Amino acid sequence: MSAVFVTAIGTEIGKTYVSARLLKGWRKAGHRVHAVKPVMSGFGEDALLMSDAGQLLQACGETVSPQSVSGICLHRFEAPLAPNVAMRRAGVEQDYGAILDFTRRQIEEAGAHRMIVEGAGGVMSPLTDDRLQIDFMADLALPVILVAAPYLGAVSHTLTAIDALKARGLEIETLIISQPDPASPDPDTLAEEVLRFRQVPVSLAGHGAGFLAGHASD
Repeated sequence: MSAVFVTAIGTEIGKTYVSARLLKGWRKAGHRVHAVKPVMSGFGEDALLMSDAGQLLQACGETVSPQSVSGICLHRFEAPLAPNVAMRRAGVEQDYGAILDFTRRQIEEAGAHRMIVEGAGGVMSPLTDDRLQIDFMADLALPVILVAAPYLGAVSHTLTAIDALKARGLEIETLIISQPDPASPDPDTLAEEVLRFRQVPVSLAGHGAGFLAGHASD
């Protein structure tokens, strides 16, 4: 089985869009797929279909229900807050070990050819009050897909994320440049600027761009 961790340079960058497209592409190529979203916030029980976990389940060809969402998402919160803040406000114990164990079990028991673990927020976003997303990634030791999007400041944010991941010894499988807003700059522009300073594999997932050549179908 091949598993990857999907993270981003910030929030609302397109992690779930990219993850879902990858899962659909792998399914089309005949692979068994699975996804896990360990912690999710910003969606109520009446919006599970459009939630991150709901979109991942649909991309895997599975029905979305409270039970199926709970199967791939250990904690979910309606308030659109960082996971540690959401847990703190909801009175949920911030048990990092439980989140890590839940995710490792998903990886071990999925029985899939291809699997995605989707993080929450960006590379350095808090997961609990004493762990960041990058700590979670380092403990899982999976190759990382880093999602970026073109906006003012994105070059700095992308280079910072790349350096942070490399400093922790994490393999960057691909930098995928999304375009969540079709009115934003062309993804090619960000790719060109990032590649001036750091050499990483790059794919595009912009509106109208050929999606993830070499990834969605391999």
